[in-house]
Amino acid sequence: MTIPQSVLLCDALEAAALSFRRSLSVTDLSRLFFPGQDWDKPADHGDASPNAKLRDALGLALMRRSACGHGYPFDISDRSIKAADVRAFQPYVFLLLGKSLNFGGPKEADALLREFRKCFEDVVCWAMRQAGFVAEVLSEPRAERGLPVKLAPALRELANRLGEAAALDEGKIEPHDNDLDVDVLAVPLKGNAKRGGWPVVLIQCATGALADLQAKVAEGASTFASVWLNGFPHASSVRAGATPDDLLSLCDNHWNRLCADGWILDRTRIVFLASCPGKVPLPKALSSFWGKLWAARREIDWRTGWQQGA
Repeated sequence: MTIPQSVLLCDALEAAALSFRRSLSVTDLSRLFFPGQDWDKPADHGDASPNAKLRDALGLALMRRSACGHGYPFDISDRSIKAADVRAFQPYVFLLLGKSLNFGGPKEADALLREFRKCFEDVVCWAMRQAGFVAEVLSEPRAERGLPVKLAPALRELANRLGEAAALDEGKIEPHDNDLDVDVLAVPLKGNAKRGGWPVVLIQCATGALADLQAKVAEGASTFASVWLNGFPHASSVRAGATPDDLLSLCDNHWNRLCADGWILDRTRIVFLASCPGKVPLPKALSSFWGKLWAARREIDWRTGWQQGA
């Protein structure tokens, strides 16, 4: 499962726009990304010309703007891109910069990536809350997220917060269990705790290679439901997978295969949820990391790093 080169180039164009803070035309972008090349001439090995690649990437950016609702932070046309004035946490920029750390550049890139993977779960939970869901992060570390550290009491507290009438079967929990293959749980509204079986979304967050996404969503899909004597039945759950990647350009066959395993929340869908008119405060850990990630944008190697993943 792969995405076109235009996806990585589009990420790079957006990262460049955040650095320059002015409108960048196709001519500007050609000089930045393809210096010394004939902008309209294909490369010797048959690749499209630089201008054709840039047009494809800008076309994808237009699709992103449409898919994100009000949450796309760039002024975009088929000939130019300009970043909006970002002064505080912005979910699209957070997801973009987190993925762009893979381009390399920052000295602390590995440490930033580790923190991004943890904070990604908090962003997904926050976006669900913005959209009106009742949502909680189950995965570790739990204490700073307001849940008991040990799994069994954390599960009981979750059932209470989500309003699910459920009894835990602790004999079904193994000593090495961490989160039962669920990072974030969300319900459309809190239940009345009188009868179990309210619909629940079980979200597995995946920040690794796109090729692993389908397996991450499919594996362990019924594990969470298996540890309850009653409540949280598998039949009333919706499996979901969340990724900071943009999957708008994924071919239809691969997209349909992903959707057969659950509700797929890619970057644009997470931002769409987050753009709902909720007034949910950011978790403190996320606010703190946002400052580090925003500062690192100047060091990200967007000029050439995007080619390494092509």
